Amino acid sequence: MKNKEVIDGLDFEGKVVSFGTESENLAIKNISFEKQFGRIFVVGEVPAGATNNDWAAGRPCAIAWDLIQDYMVFDSEDQYSEALEKS
Repeated sequence: MKNKEVIDGLDFEGKVVSFGTESENLAIKNISFEKQFGRIFVVGEVPAGATNNDWAAGRPCAIAWDLIQDYMVFDSEDQYSEALEKS
């Protein structure tokens, strides 16, 4: 079930968001929410620059909402890429 309204107050439309868990970070674009097996997942695509040599750019990805400890919102994929260059 895809639903952008699952979590009230969160609007990631047109944004790239870098989600942090205890052990990793995952950036996602074209974000929506899905309920899978009773858990809410953030789903979308890997943005350019998120992986070495862009091997995963454009690939579908997901992360369980209950595993996320923090997140950082970027207004565009370009803004996300610029931030990566500075890191």
